[in-house]
Amino acid sequence: MRPDPAIPGLSPAGCFDVLSHRLADVLVAPARRRAIRDAARQLPPVPRLALEIRLGGGVAAVDGAVDLHQMITRREDDPLILRHHLDQGGGAWAGGGLTGFLRDWAADEGGLQDRFDQLYLEWDAPTDGAGPHLPALFLASDLRFEAADSRAARRDTLRRVVAGLCNAQDGRLSDALFAVVDGPVSIGHVGVMSGRSNAIRVNYRGIGPADLPGLLGRLGWPGNVAAVSGHFAALVEAADRVTVGVDLVDGALQPSIGLEIFCDHPLPSARWDRILDHLCRHDLCAAEKRVALGEVEATIAVDDADRPWPAAWILPTIRGPRDAWPMVRCHVSHLKLAIAADGVAQAKAYIAAEHHWQIGHGRPAEVTLPAGLAFHPRPSIPEAVADAVGFLLRARQQNGLWGDFNRINGGCNNWVTGVAALALAATGGEDARAGAAAALQVLCGRVRPGGGWGHNEIAPVDTDTTASIIKALMAVAAPESLPVVAAARDFLRGHLTDGGFQTYGAGTAIRFAEDGVVDTGWRASHACVMANCALLLPDRLIPLLQRNQAADGSWRPYWWRSPAYPTALAAEALAAHGDRAAVDRAVAWARRQDPAAQSPFRAAAIARVLIAGGDRAGAGDVLAGLLSRQLSDGSWMTGADMIWPRPDQMDGHMDFLDVPDDRRVFTTAGVLLAFAAATACT
Repeated sequence: MRPDPAIPGLSPAGCFDVLSHRLADVLVAPARRRAIRDAARQLPPVPRLALEIRLGGGVAAVDGAVDLHQMITRREDDPLILRHHLDQGGGAWAGGGLTGFLRDWAADEGGLQDRFDQLYLEWDAPTDGAGPHLPALFLASDLRFEAADSRAARRDTLRRVVAGLCNAQDGRLSDALFAVVDGPVSIGHVGVMSGRSNAIRVNYRGIGPADLPGLLGRLGWPGNVAAVSGHFAALVEAADRVTVGVDLVDGALQPSIGLEIFCDHPLPSARWDRILDHLCRHDLCAAEKRVALGEVEATIAVDDADRPWPAAWILPTIRGPRDAWPMVRCHVSHLKLAIAADGVAQAKAYIAAEHHWQIGHGRPAEVTLPAGLAFHPRPSIPEAVADAVGFLLRARQQNGLWGDFNRINGGCNNWVTGVAALALAATGGEDARAGAAAALQVLCGRVRPGGGWGHNEIAPVDTDTTASIIKALMAVAAPESLPVVAAARDFLRGHLTDGGFQTYGAGTAIRFAEDGVVDTGWRASHACVMANCALLLPDRLIPLLQRNQAADGSWRPYWWRSPAYPTALAAEALAAHGDRAAVDRAVAWARRQDPAAQSPFRAAAIARVLIAGGDRAGAGDVLAGLLSRQLSDGSWMTGADMIWPRPDQMDGHMDFLDVPDDRRVFTTAGVLLAFAAATACT
C-alpha cells in the first residue's frame, strides 16, 4: 500500500526526475525536459510514467518529440488516488467523456475494475506552456486463456465504452475486427485516440509470421503486406512476442500499421541485441541511441547517493510501510516499429519509471491467481490432461516454441520447449504429438555446432537443456532427428569428468557472466543435472547418481529450491535401471512430504517418485489433489522453483535469485508428465 493519497509528493513528475539521470541527451533533448516535467505534474499522482521516444537519427531527430504514458491499475491505492485527483480539479486534459469514464472506473461502477484492471493513458508530446493533450485510452479486450463467457462480457463492456468515448452510441466496434480472431490469435487491447479524430486502434497478438498476410487480408487492410511481413518475421524470431496494431478512422481501416515488440527481461541483453540489430540494419535506430538505451536499466533506492531522491518524496517515504524500502525501477518496457501509409518506417522506445515498495529480499514473490482465471477442478485425469494439453498448445510463442522463466538472462525457450514437447508426446494424443513435433523441428534448426543447445538461442550450451531436448526428440521418434540426437549424445559425453558431470563444459564460454566473475560453481557437477541426463549415459551417470543420494533419500539440487524435481528424475532413472533399494529410499522421502502444502509442480514431482517406486495408491492421492487445483485455462499455478545461484557458489543455496516459471508452462508440463507416468503404469 502507498501512503494516504492526500499526502503530496509521489507523482509521475518525481518519476521523471529520477529517470532523467538515466537518459542521455540523445534520447531526450535538454530543451524538451521542462515541458515533459510540467506536463507530468498535471497527471494523476500515481508514481508511474513512461516516455515514448523516437529512435531514428538525422537532423529531424535531434529535438524529437517525446510522448507521455501512464498505467493506472486497480491494485494498491491507484483508484483512490485517481478519484482524489479528479475531485480536486485534476484531469482538465481528459474532456467530458473520458473524465466520466475515469470517475466511473475509480468508483468501480458496474464492476468496471473487474473488466479492466489496468488503464493505459497516452498523451502526445507536450509543448512549453501548454498542458497535456487529450489522451488516448487503451483497454484490455481478450485476456490470455480467459473463459469464453468472461471474454464475451468484457468485449461487450469494451464496445459500450468505446462507443461512448467516440460520441457515437451506434458506432460500435465492427464485428469484422473480432471475427478474424482464431486459434492463438486474440485482441490484446483496443484504444480510443481522442486527440486524433477519435481514431480507434486494435492490437492483435499471437500471430505467427506465416499467418500475418492471411489475417491482414481477412481484415481488408489496405497497406503493403509484403513490406510489413519481412520486418514482422525477423522481429518474431528475436522477441518474446510482437503485437500488430491497426487503426480505424470513421470505421475505415488505415494503411498504417504498428508492430509492438516485447522481451520479458531487461535491456541490455543479447536477446534485445537481435532486435536492435534489425532496426539498425534498416537505419531505424541511430547507433548513439542504441547505446543510450542500454544505460537506462536501473533500480534506484532512496539511499543511493549517486542518484538524488526527489525532495517531494521524502515525506511519503517516511510515512510509507515500515517493513518496505522505496525503490524506482527504470527500464525499457518495449519497442515499436510504426509503418506509415507511404511505407516509411519509424522505430520508437518506451522507457518507464515506476516507484514501488520493496518488501524483503531473496524470497519468492507471492503467487497470485492470474487475471481472468479461477480454480476449475476436473472430474478425471483424462479431462485434466486434455485441458492441460490445450493450454500448452495455446501457450506457444509466435516462433513455435514455448518460453518461461523470463526473469533473468533472456528467459528459457529451448529448454522449456524440450520439456513441454516431452510432456505432450507422453500424453499420446494426436494433436499433442503434432504440436511437440512441430516445436522440435524448430529446435533441430537451432542445434549448435558440436551438438548441444543453450537454454535460449543466445545462451551458452549446457547439458541440462541438451538432455531435455534429446529425450523429447526420442519420444517423438522422427527419423530425420536421429543424426541430431547422435551428435547431442556425443556432446553430453564430453562433459563427463573424473567422478562428475558438468552442466557447462570447461571449453564453453559463459558469455552472460560479468567480466572477472568466478564461475566454478556453474561448471561443477550437479546432481539435479546428472539426474536429468542419467538415462542418456547410464553406464557413467547411474553410478554417480547412486553415490550422490542424500541420507534422507532425496537428491540435493543446485538449480532448484527444493529436491522434489531432481529426486523425481533420479528415481525414474534408477527405477528403469533396476536399483530397487535407491528408489525405495526416495519413496520413503516422498512419503514424508505433504503434497497439499507444496506447489502443484512439487506435488507432481512427489507423485512421480511414488509412481517410480510402485506406490500407486499414494501417487493417486497426490494426483487427485492436483485435479482440484487446475485452473480454468487448463494450467496450474506457477510453482517451478528454479533458482539462479551466484556463479562462484559451489552450494547453489547460499546466494541466489528466485526465477519462477512466470508463464506456468513448466509447471503444467511437470503435472502432465506425472499424469502420463501414472497412466503408463496402469
